[in-house]
Amino acid sequence: MKHAFIDRYSHLQSPVHRLDARLKFILALLAIAVLVSEPPGKLMPFAFYGAIVLVVLILSRLPVRFFLKRLLILAPFFGMAALFYPLSYWLAGTGLGEDGMQKAVLVALSIFFKALLSVSFLILLISTVKFHDLLAGLRKLRMPKLIGILSALMYRYIFIFWDETLRTNMARNSRTPGNLKMNRFTVYGNQMAMIFLRSWERAHMVYNAMLSRGFDGEFLSFGQKETKRKDIVFGAVFVLLLAAIRVFGGL
Repeated sequence: MKHAFIDRYSHLQSPVHRLDARLKFILALLAIAVLVSEPPGKLMPFAFYGAIVLVVLILSRLPVRFFLKRLLILAPFFGMAALFYPLSYWLAGTGLGEDGMQKAVLVALSIFFKALLSVSFLILLISTVKFHDLLAGLRKLRMPKLIGILSALMYRYIFIFWDETLRTNMARNSRTPGNLKMNRFTVYGNQMAMIFLRSWERAHMVYNAMLSRGFDGEFLSFGQKETKRKDIVFGAVFVLLLAAIRVFGGL
């Protein structure tokens, strides 16, 4: 069975996909850091940051529906965090008055847009680079070796886990067609136990096969993109835009 629910569109050919993975990772972290450093209560700069996200989305040729679907999955979480900020003042009865409550609402909106745009940059990052290329770039950035190995193994074994989930679902549906009317929790509990045991067994088989082929704890990456002049130009323009918005966006 083939699965592509993590980096489904990482194979596309676009100016963003062709950038060096290290550069994209650094630019994404820089964008998030600049977003977080924005003073609360000013909403105009977030419109400019949103324009950058839109331009990068267009250049990357990612489907807008795919991008919005990933964004809407997480939107309720930081939406609730933003909602509770002014709500906490109102429930506490601190007597902020109309002006104080208006400032609290502006701060809540700032929290919401900071989280929304930060997640947008992360979605663009993980959707435009293959996971093993990203790990290879992080290793060149001196990421701890143990974290890299664990991340690579988790990435490979999650497909085994999902594959066994589909297999057990198929087997359960063939034996109990339709909706379960009784002993639902027992059936699902047994299925979860079966998924875990079968995934554990297959993971051992995969790891032993890797060892038999000479795996020594290091994942090789072939065809790793190198930083080119156009990558540096793109990064410089991106950094200048962030700096300009940070300095002049709130004026």
